[in-house]
Amino acid sequence: MKAFIHRLSSALLPLLALPAAAQQRPNIVYIMCDDLGYGDLSCYGQQHFLTPNIDRLSSQGMRMTSAYAGSPVSAPSRACLMTGQHSGHTYVRGNREHWSGRVTYGENADYAVVGQEPYDTAVAILPELLKAAGYRTGMFGKWAGGYEGSPSTPDRRGVDEFYGYICQFQAHLYFPNFLNRYSRAAGDTCVVREVLEQNIRHAMYGEDYANRRQYSADLIHRRALEWLRQQEKDKPFFGILTYTLPHAELSQPDDSLLQSYRGKLLPEREYRGDKGSRYNPTPEGHAQFAAMVARLDAQVGEIMQLLEERGLADNTVLIFTSDYGPHEEGGADPGYFNHDGKFRGLKRCTHDGGIRIPFIVRWPGHIPAGSESDQPFAFYDLMPTFCELAATTASPHTDGLSILPTWLGHPENQLQHDHLYWEFHETDMLGVRRGDWKLVVHHGKPALYNLADDPHEDNDLAGRYPDIVRLLVGKIYEDHTDSPLFPVTLPPRP
Repeated sequence: MKAFIHRLSSALLPLLALPAAAQQRPNIVYIMCDDLGYGDLSCYGQQHFLTPNIDRLSSQGMRMTSAYAGSPVSAPSRACLMTGQHSGHTYVRGNREHWSGRVTYGENADYAVVGQEPYDTAVAILPELLKAAGYRTGMFGKWAGGYEGSPSTPDRRGVDEFYGYICQFQAHLYFPNFLNRYSRAAGDTCVVREVLEQNIRHAMYGEDYANRRQYSADLIHRRALEWLRQQEKDKPFFGILTYTLPHAELSQPDDSLLQSYRGKLLPEREYRGDKGSRYNPTPEGHAQFAAMVARLDAQVGEIMQLLEERGLADNTVLIFTSDYGPHEEGGADPGYFNHDGKFRGLKRCTHDGGIRIPFIVRWPGHIPAGSESDQPFAFYDLMPTFCELAATTASPHTDGLSILPTWLGHPENQLQHDHLYWEFHETDMLGVRRGDWKLVVHHGKPALYNLADDPHEDNDLAGRYPDIVRLLVGKIYEDHTDSPLFPVTLPPRP
């Protein structure tokens, strides 16, 4: 605890050194999309399509090139963000589903999944900490931190306003039967289901699915904009926008965005569906994916415009990132789009392609415009960073360090991790990064890479540098706590 307090007080120095007029606590808007790879933005090298609004955000702030997710899949990556803990400590380390009885709307049977493993209620999460510090809190998109009726739903964990998916399994359909909503201001007592009447008249799968009209990504975005319009200049707010684009399924309205890419990204990728798949088929996977990222980019532009119109932009820390690396599900084609940029691997792996992410942060007048940083950090560093911005104390359980000194252009004041750590039970993989060294453990077998010379992690150097392997394996034993729900195979103890 003393060490944590020392780290926090040291990290506070850059903020306390700001002029008095700059010490008004900023708003925080955190946009985290789903399954977008490091190379899926034009400002990170994508050449098949452009992302002009996100590129503009990058030119106005800092583009970070060594940002890491908390985990290579949804629920545990979000848990690392929310709890400030890495995946060797946080309770939720995988996409463990909770099921209930079958639900039917008209002729449409809904999935029986109701949510994921709940966050540990003994560990405070970000919305609770910032709400206690006087921030208004809103979350729009994917929750994935507990199932309906569990002790860990947005209404019970510090969120004033929520609209989206409690269950991330439901989020695989963009034209779902229902979304979840909660509004403290409206007097709601708990999260409820909002049935989408125009959708339930049509089948969940097959040709009739195309007749559904209520598109979740647009509905969620509109609710987020409504909430942002309600915010006032003199009352700080924390918006968590966990948008689902461009996660599979590859499906969206047949509007001008999709039509602009139709027939342009050849050869096209047809996805006919898999037996038992949750994804609807598509004859145009390339066009769908490009248009979904373009739709996401347009939504980011609308958020930027709204903050400007409301006079909130200058006092808002605006972040855009992804929850982990790219997927190859439902017709997605990582090879065509070079999703992982220069990195090896995809979603579900601890190679950098599965966990290194785009990350852009803007705070006019504080973060140098057009800057770039190679400072390594992971999602669990965002809790102490946001708490420092909010002038409050992070959870004593956090594994993170504030990266605000880096954002403010003072890397000399940046405290450094000895190493970063990941584990993921589903593929039985672990990862450690220390400086340029990267250890990847698969089924208990370690492989060692030097990211400075080999960013694609092609050349295993474990045999040449056994001392480095022993050192990094020792870090695994320092960081890992056993989890009966999410077991992994550790390498032999050094």
